[in-house]
Amino acid sequence: MKKCTQWRSRGLAGLAVLGLVFLAAAPGAAASPQVKVITAKGATPRELWGVQQLRDALAGLKNAPEGARVVSAVRTAPEVARFHLPEFWPQAQEAFLIKQVGETWVVAGSDPSGVLYGELELADRVRAAGALPAGIDDTEHPTLKLRGASIGMQKQEITYDGAEYDYPYTPQNFPFFYDKAQWIKYLDMLAEERYNTLYLWNGHPFTSLLKLPRYPEAQELPTAQLDQNIAMFKWLTAEADKRGIWVLQGFYNIHLSHTFARAHHLPYHLSAPNPVATAYTRYVISEFVREYPHAGLMMTLGEALAPRYGAEWLTQAIIPGVKDGLKELGQTTEPPIVVRAHATQIEAVMKAALPLYSNIDTMFKWNGESLTWTNVRGPVRQRFQTLAAESHVTIANVHLLSDLEPFRWGDPDFIRETLMNFPRIGIGGLHLYPLRYWDWPWSGDNTSPRLPQTYRDWIWFQAWGRYAWNPFRDPAKEHQYWVAQFAERYGSSQAGEKLLDAYTLAGPCQPSLLPRIGITEGNRQAFALGMTMPQLIDPDRFNPAVTLWTGDGPPGERLQQYVAEEVKHEPHHGQTPIGVSDQTVTASREALADAEAAAPYVTENKAEYQRVVNDMRAISLLMQFYNAEVKAAQQVLLYGYDRDAAHLNQAESLLAESVDDFKKLTAVAGPAYITATGMETSQRRIPFPGGMKNFPSWQQCLPMYEKELATFRKRKAELLSGKMKQDAGTAKPFPQVAFTLKPGAGESFTVEKGAQLFEGGGPAITSLAPELDGMHGIRISPRQGGTLDFTLSKPAQILLGYEASGKSSVLDPETEQWNLLLLNALSTRKTPGMAVWAKPMPAGANELDLGKGAYVVLGFIPANHHVTPRVNLATAGNGQANLDWLFE
Repeated sequence: MKKCTQWRSRGLAGLAVLGLVFLAAAPGAAASPQVKVITAKGATPRELWGVQQLRDALAGLKNAPEGARVVSAVRTAPEVARFHLPEFWPQAQEAFLIKQVGETWVVAGSDPSGVLYGELELADRVRAAGALPAGIDDTEHPTLKLRGASIGMQKQEITYDGAEYDYPYTPQNFPFFYDKAQWIKYLDMLAEERYNTLYLWNGHPFTSLLKLPRYPEAQELPTAQLDQNIAMFKWLTAEADKRGIWVLQGFYNIHLSHTFARAHHLPYHLSAPNPVATAYTRYVISEFVREYPHAGLMMTLGEALAPRYGAEWLTQAIIPGVKDGLKELGQTTEPPIVVRAHATQIEAVMKAALPLYSNIDTMFKWNGESLTWTNVRGPVRQRFQTLAAESHVTIANVHLLSDLEPFRWGDPDFIRETLMNFPRIGIGGLHLYPLRYWDWPWSGDNTSPRLPQTYRDWIWFQAWGRYAWNPFRDPAKEHQYWVAQFAERYGSSQAGEKLLDAYTLAGPCQPSLLPRIGITEGNRQAFALGMTMPQLIDPDRFNPAVTLWTGDGPPGERLQQYVAEEVKHEPHHGQTPIGVSDQTVTASREALADAEAAAPYVTENKAEYQRVVNDMRAISLLMQFYNAEVKAAQQVLLYGYDRDAAHLNQAESLLAESVDDFKKLTAVAGPAYITATGMETSQRRIPFPGGMKNFPSWQQCLPMYEKELATFRKRKAELLSGKMKQDAGTAKPFPQVAFTLKPGAGESFTVEKGAQLFEGGGPAITSLAPELDGMHGIRISPRQGGTLDFTLSKPAQILLGYEASGKSSVLDPETEQWNLLLLNALSTRKTPGMAVWAKPMPAGANELDLGKGAYVVLGFIPANHHVTPRVNLATAGNGQANLDWLFE
């Protein structure tokens, strides 16, 4: 498909909220008089919209063949059936055939969407060649059934009553939602790239989109605003439907209308079902289905809802609500509903739900919340294959892109290879995040006016859409296709060759390095801001996501394993952190050189070209920073084995080199971006805790790395002089937040040595980190569990103790909602090495239901109290050298 021929001339001045620049003929242009376009009687709005795009393209023809015409309809329509074209295969969807028969070009579709895509394909070819394609006889159909983009109806910070993900739809919160002209441009782009789904994410969108006469106390918006929202959403879903796009509204569970929750004395978010919430949710779901028949539903059964309740909630609240709505519509066919496998026990959910509702699609994150590999293996692959066997369509969620932001990224080969693997695994759908999800529609570039993402990241949207339709294309032809796309934007094929090479060389750098050295593919880590030395030499302390390298990366070694094998002179296996880091340095330098070499050939969009070069320079410096730091960490780990001071001397030199590289990176990237990442909450903890308020960009991180180097130099000097000893006795007790425990499950107790860890007897605490001594906590019976109801005097972090490995049914660390604070924090004779995890909770009424298991609430600390995660050396007994103190 040929795109964006107006990109060069319009520039930034013509860009508004969604900022899309796309190919379009003059509005209202009439078709060429030589070419008549015939549609089926009773053609759908979808077919008619595609016909209009085709007519616009034909209007530019000057020398059409005499008597030329186009006939466009579904294959079974009389207008097309008379040509006796081949039948489509059974169950064909969105397929089309374009064939010249004499002086007639026939566009036949398996369904209205197929007709639409055939019309768009023919229009693209007419524009590209300036003529109707002679002798055409082509058939196409999509590789993936669902091909979707997503937009967050969410913001960078928590603004509504302290509740995560909940944001009412208002012009103040989401001005872009109300701009119809920009929606049209965005939807046109999605249709042109053959996306057929659009996901809107929100915590509890229903009170922004529905009137709920059964629950008037649930209304959260003024009536005039609610009326505007309802009209806008109906318009949006209808316009999307014309373009073959299915709009799905996402929601989290159990989230309630805040006014409803207050009226019924309930928390805004519930971790367990109750009859009031069940009845309310069933009703709002039914109303949504009835009110918006062109829309769909995508649900996150967690994160508030405890995983063990997912099956109950889906089968007793959501599915009955969908069925109620269908009954009101008089509809018996079950439309698909999409259930995320995130933060729930998805196998149990599907087992319970399928007998009640068969048309369930599932969704699971691809590479976590980053992009790390073109494939998956191990537990991640197994999860996808299990979902594919159980559900109608399994959708891969390309989620958040924590390792790529904030830089431009668009490696077509990487994307094509990724999507080639989807059907091999059993994946039938794509859900695509934009590169800066939390700040939609803007990119993070520090420009005035701000850059829309659809302008800056054109190749991101275009490549994923192109290859979701068909990834099995000729690589050589694809290379020429992308050269032409760059050439359109920057003025020449020479510039196109150089810039395409830059994008494809830089593309694998961050994805390949993260699995070898990173802590997580989740949103806790801002990879562009670097990592500290303790995070490299002692990753277990920082709650690493093991699937980062066991499922979301190719076989290979982590740094600790690599050093151990070096010491033992054993062979290495797969990728190595040093080898991959060296490769990324070479590739990113070559990418920068290619980008710079394009300069003489760039005649259009020069300001954007300079931003591309700046990004390539920043990526190169980031890779150099990591290369020096990883090699410094290697030397420190070697010192742990042989205590040879030469390793520390080498480490100092390399660490100083890394700080110098980060200084250069700060000078290049710091002024170019508003913030390094899009999410501005306390979830960001790598490299530094405190979220984006304390460490939004490189400028704030540079002093921390300089301090780390200075500390290392001081510790090294003291160590080599014999003056330094590890001091484990400096930790002070945490400050506390008062709480009131309501009658029911659990009992209050003082955390101290000799105290019983669980309600009803059991083992006593034998060792305890000094930070926890004297805390006021809540203990519960492991066999009984139950819902803890408590009131907090102010916003706090709850401290939860349970086994250090995190492999417990009590808590799912994949949700990224809990942060690890202390390893080996307390122990009993029966529970050695218990860890402490923290999660923010709002002031006022709260509840917690983690089911049955060996866990204990160890108290509450202020929400703004930052704790540096550490190993409690007094109870550590694994025999491994702990060298973090060299840097802290």
